[in-house]
Amino acid sequence: MEDVIKSIWAQKILDSRGNWTIEVFVNGVSGIAPSGASTGTFEAKIIPADKAVDIVNSLLRKKLLKKKLSQVSVDNLLEEIDGTADFSKIGGNTATAVSFAAHNAMLYGRLPSKKVFPYPLGNVFGGGAHGGATSIQEFLAVPIKAKTFPDAVGINAELHHRLREVFKKKVGFVGINDEGALTADVNDLKALDIITDVAKDVGCRIGLDMAASEFFDGTRYNYDSLKQKLKPSDQLDFVIDIIKTYKLVYVEDPLNEDDFENTAELTKKVGSKTLIAGDDIFVTNAERLQIGIDAGAGNSLIIKPNQVGSITRAKKTVNLALKNDYLPVVSHRSAETTDHTISALSLEWGSPLFKAGVVDMRISKLNSMITAWNRCKSPGMAKLRFK
Repeated sequence: MEDVIKSIWAQKILDSRGNWTIEVFVNGVSGIAPSGASTGTFEAKIIPADKAVDIVNSLLRKKLLKKKLSQVSVDNLLEEIDGTADFSKIGGNTATAVSFAAHNAMLYGRLPSKKVFPYPLGNVFGGGAHGGATSIQEFLAVPIKAKTFPDAVGINAELHHRLREVFKKKVGFVGINDEGALTADVNDLKALDIITDVAKDVGCRIGLDMAASEFFDGTRYNYDSLKQKLKPSDQLDFVIDIIKTYKLVYVEDPLNEDDFENTAELTKKVGSKTLIAGDDIFVTNAERLQIGIDAGAGNSLIIKPNQVGSITRAKKTVNLALKNDYLPVVSHRSAETTDHTISALSLEWGSPLFKAGVVDMRISKLNSMITAWNRCKSPGMAKLRFK
């Protein structure tokens, strides 16, 4: 392990949507910034990839060369250089790529230090901002019957294959959206009916990422495929009903990103067996999470380091979550790359669920975790509240 930064440089590369993003190399080891389509208002600011590359290859190279290679020291120096709360000067994408590269340079070639592995939370069917007919953005599977991580990945893949055939038979055309999830011309409830039946057969439980802020117009939640427009109180009732009807174990962003009150009411009514996870409402931000804790809003949260610009900031939020019995779920973004830093972070931080897709380039994260499993002595799977 090298304890100082001996080299740092950046280039722009394509993400899964064919847009430019930034890749940074620290001591020859890569870190790449992802980006999202369904983004929270309070996320770290993104700057154009060309500008991000220039900042790394000029300003940051001068500031970081020969500095101590440790996560906290690198991330703190990035904050100091930027001087804003949301990385609006050097860019949250710039800071994320540097933070990831530093992390990977420090751990390069090492065996995983943790032996408890998360269950993969797989996006098997989708809509919303990621493309598809449903307003609900992601229909998710948890392979609770799996005894090993490789088996868990295989079960989610099997569900993906079976759903393709079932939707093709029932609907006709089946497509693929931005995250590699299946899409078809069905409404939200019909999709839930089909997915729940097939998932049970292969040993999965079902969850949702509703991304409700994306179809909230300020007064109503617009379910186009259902031809319904729901007031916030009706949305609350609707979510409670589908949780009970479909025995959902996980619901992410069921309400608008500023609706702490109804999110708290939902959390209270459904109990601890169903995870009410916040993404847009918390954006991996410790201050936002504290508001949720004080209000009793949610019992879980998505962790996306690029939302706050560094691994250190994300870890601060994870620590606050664990201290208050909120379950952290380390997650990919919709515009992804072959970078698999979050696989290591999911292990390091003890995330019982790991949101990393099922197919397409997200398999880099899943395959990285399979490699970690196979390199461990006596690994095991995490305990889940709803098993």
